[in-house]
Amino acid sequence: MNAEPSGPAQPAPPPDFGQIFGEMGGPPVIWNYGLVSIAGTVDGGQHMGAPVAARGETVESREGDIAGEQTLAAMSGFAEPSWFTEALQKAHSRVVFLVGAPGSGRRTAALNLLRRHTGGFALRAVDSDVELAAWTPDSTDTRGYLIDGLLESRILALGSIGLANLRQQLDRADACMVIVTDSTPQVLAHLRDVLHTEPVSAVPPAPRAVLDAKLATVFPGSERQRSVLAALPAGFLEETLQRDPRPSEVVEIVSEIIRVADGETEAADIGRHLSLHAEERAPQLLRSVRDSADDLALLLATCVFEHFDHTVVEEEARRLLDVAGGRLDVAPPEADAGRPAENPAFVFLRSRKERLAAIEADRGPREVRVASTHSYVTVPVSFTRHLQGRAVLHDVWREHRDAGELLVEWIRQTPAAHRARADRAGFILGQFAQWSSGHRALAPIEELAASDRPGDWRMAARAFGAASADPVLATAVKNRLRGWARAATVSYRCTAALTCATEFGLARPEAALSLLHTTVVSRDDGSTAVESAVRRALLSLFAENTVRPRVIDALVQWTSEGGAARRTACAAVAQSLRGAASAREAGEWWSGHLLARPSASASSPAEPPGLVLIRHALMERTTYDATRAALLEWQRRSAGDPRRAQALEHLADRLASHLHGGVFRLFTDLERTASAPGAERAARALAEWRKDIPQKGRA
Repeated sequence: MNAEPSGPAQPAPPPDFGQIFGEMGGPPVIWNYGLVSIAGTVDGGQHMGAPVAARGETVESREGDIAGEQTLAAMSGFAEPSWFTEALQKAHSRVVFLVGAPGSGRRTAALNLLRRHTGGFALRAVDSDVELAAWTPDSTDTRGYLIDGLLESRILALGSIGLANLRQQLDRADACMVIVTDSTPQVLAHLRDVLHTEPVSAVPPAPRAVLDAKLATVFPGSERQRSVLAALPAGFLEETLQRDPRPSEVVEIVSEIIRVADGETEAADIGRHLSLHAEERAPQLLRSVRDSADDLALLLATCVFEHFDHTVVEEEARRLLDVAGGRLDVAPPEADAGRPAENPAFVFLRSRKERLAAIEADRGPREVRVASTHSYVTVPVSFTRHLQGRAVLHDVWREHRDAGELLVEWIRQTPAAHRARADRAGFILGQFAQWSSGHRALAPIEELAASDRPGDWRMAARAFGAASADPVLATAVKNRLRGWARAATVSYRCTAALTCATEFGLARPEAALSLLHTTVVSRDDGSTAVESAVRRALLSLFAENTVRPRVIDALVQWTSEGGAARRTACAAVAQSLRGAASAREAGEWWSGHLLARPSASASSPAEPPGLVLIRHALMERTTYDATRAALLEWQRRSAGDPRRAQALEHLADRLASHLHGGVFRLFTDLERTASAPGAERAARALAEWRKDIPQKGRA
């Protein structure tokens, strides 16, 4: 029997962003849609963005706490669909099934639904392969749970008794769960006939409604909005909206309107950039360059390395031609023996502009990039139309098997020395896996993981991370990693650890920390490669603010175990402290953490976990030198940073009661620094220790 209430739902008032920002501790970082990188976008809802960990972009939570910034972003400019009020009413039954097609704005709507129903930001994500009948709430503070993309097999395995138990669990926790899943005949029949639950059909809002909501957020003043729209070509918006674009495509339209308003592109060219025609244009573009191996290679290289410098794209195109060995030539060379051909060595065959025009691409404006030791200029190459490269690769993978195999062969040979290129290559391999079918979808990635080259392990990890964006493939990736974390082969364990540093781990931090622990303790063979890979993954997780407390707690647990777990945890702490010496955000976090007011217990005040970790890192023989150097660098930089200086004073005061081993050696260094922060406390502690030596001797 359906447990949903029969009374009418009251429409909720619009959110009070002033109150919300107060709850969050201040206003959020504003998302500037004019800066959204459309080329990296994957299908999504009203808020698009490619979750690419390597570029430091936001990764959507699939397990664990959902960052308040993600919920705020979903709320900003949200166009409430017609079914939203019905869904709010169903939320009182504790479980809402939201069915619809990918790209219909399901996740955006689900976050708004949970926020509106719970009235807060205490939301958590549950991974898509969960067994609902056995699930229990894992937090006493959480009021809203989201399962984005629950697998069909998990829904079909849920019976009416299991659903009733799920509702009881949520009722005890005073929480609600929104389950997002695909709208398939099997799912709909099971929900209605077996679970006796009517799902909410997540029909996307009207394109005009999404457009108006976004424009109102970007251009709050009606006059400004009218002037911006008046500058667009006559009939452009009406004609474009008649194509019934998805919410993500409407957001792209708004992004282009912003670019026009900011003078970054001509109003007359706005239609040429939109991805609405990318899929249908892809096969035409391939046919247009089919007779030229050079143009085909340039097209495919641009698809993979779009937004890289034009010299990189051309270099990769030449490398593709070498790997192809004639497979990109429509006719063998001897077929043209009777016809005079152009000299391929002629240095003025065609200009770069002509070659790029043939594939509907162009060079962008010069950009200055800053490396660790120098600055340099890059001139990125991109297609005229957004997502054109993705559409071409999708068409090649779907329709041209031999060409797809050639692409895999070429991509897997990307030199590991070019880290940015290798990272992109791994991401593309992961996309190929998403577009594949059959039980061997991950086979090309698995072959990389079996390699004896560390560069291949990094590429495999990056590919697994990209592939895990698909809920079905994510279960296969998890299965591989669970087995590889215990493997005798170092390459498999390193790949498992490095995958936890990608979107896979950032979206599932609790699963990632569990995998990393298994990887480092399953075989105590002293592998420095494995420990290094685990350390890198820990630091990647630590860089995420919402995940950081969980990482700190895990590291404290690791240090209590000894062996490889302790060594790796201490090494991660030492490296984090070294980075925090020069990185503002990390330095401020460590300072704030060390200065935090201790929580009183029945016996004694608890030490901040970070303080415990620093002490362990100083006491660990293998990490003492690195930790000491990092803290001395902190001291050197604290001259112009009062907060850091205060943190060092507090650190020295708390370490003084543990004056032995590495702490003692650090204090002798601090003592020599005279008036620097921590020096006086270190000198006082050492003086007391020296005064006690005679008494200890007589004893």
